[in-house]
Amino acid sequence: MAIAITQCSEKLAYLILQLGKNFLVFMGMVIACNGLHFLLKPYSQPRLTSDIIVGLIMGNIPFLRKLYDEFNRTFGFIIDFGMMCYMFALGIEMDPYVVLKRPTKDAQVAYGTILCTFVISCSMAPFLNYLTEQHGLAFFLSLSALLSSTASPVLTRLITNLKIGKSDIGKLVIGAGMHSDFICSLLISVVYIYMPFDAYCIGPERQEKTVKVVIKMSVAVALQTLFTAVVSPVFMEWVNNENPEGKPMKGSHLVLSIAFMVMICASSTLYDYSPVLSAFMTGICFPREGRVSKWVITKINYLLSALFFPIFFLWMGYAADLSFIDPADVRNWIRLFAPFLIVSLGKVIGTLFVGALLGFHWPESIAIGLLLITKGHFQLYMAIKVASIIIMYLN
Repeated sequence: MAIAITQCSEKLAYLILQLGKNFLVFMGMVIACNGLHFLLKPYSQPRLTSDIIVGLIMGNIPFLRKLYDEFNRTFGFIIDFGMMCYMFALGIEMDPYVVLKRPTKDAQVAYGTILCTFVISCSMAPFLNYLTEQHGLAFFLSLSALLSSTASPVLTRLITNLKIGKSDIGKLVIGAGMHSDFICSLLISVVYIYMPFDAYCIGPERQEKTVKVVIKMSVAVALQTLFTAVVSPVFMEWVNNENPEGKPMKGSHLVLSIAFMVMICASSTLYDYSPVLSAFMTGICFPREGRVSKWVITKINYLLSALFFPIFFLWMGYAADLSFIDPADVRNWIRLFAPFLIVSLGKVIGTLFVGALLGFHWPESIAIGLLLITKGHFQLYMAIKVASIIIMYLN
């Protein structure tokens, strides 16, 4: 009995020590990100730049990597949960009915750049097939959508930092970024249904989805989307009427609202649909107006900025193990610059074409295209998931 108590105490003490080390690393990450962001602020660099640099450095320090190895599974759970919150908040801020309206100028720019980047990416599928272990039409459609997308939250922050958010070109870029982010994320969410199980999650072996599984998943996602679009406005309107502006919100109603959101997000995951994409599909159909929705968006954005993003970029740096990169291998450099080349050509050519139709000057069109190249947290998350599968197959 005494031996068992001693072993339990030693294990508990070890876990507390490791938890303390992780907390110190987290605080170091926060301080380093804020410090580098302050130094890069005169150069109009977005917060994402400093976070990526610090994450790559701290994620590849040898003695810290040993610490990350012990909490790799926990790392994964935290990242997946944080991305679910991120995509839910992103979906709430988007209007799904915009695709049914007459395209505005920013929508036309978004559609033009998406189409052009998509065509270039798909046309280079044989070349990309040589550089990756993943194959199949669904995978390349998903990859093309990922390259065609724009990180609208990062782009909006960048435009605000450049102090051009109230100008015509600033409003156009922000609107085009929102359209691009919505269309591409929606396309990825649909294409995921037809992808193999191991396309964005690690499994013991390649598992193709049967027709029965695809039908079940499609029906589950469709019913979840329909239920959210029909029931959630009625439910949230009742909660908002019970909690008018100027009065404290009732705790029971908050708990009920959060439980309602979680229940909807979790419904399609019972049929093996991605929890992250499920949260996005729920968010785009969830009502944006109302006190509860605004409260949820505010709290999620605060938690993401204060807690999740530092952990996310530590995970990114850990996943980007620089020790495996061979500078002498030409294919590594091709893998690095090929996506940049595809996205740059697609966005710039697309904006030049649409800009010529809308009467834009070519320097403005090129500037808009370069701004729409902006990628962010979701693109990094998906890229790391794919890279993890490729590394697993190579090993």
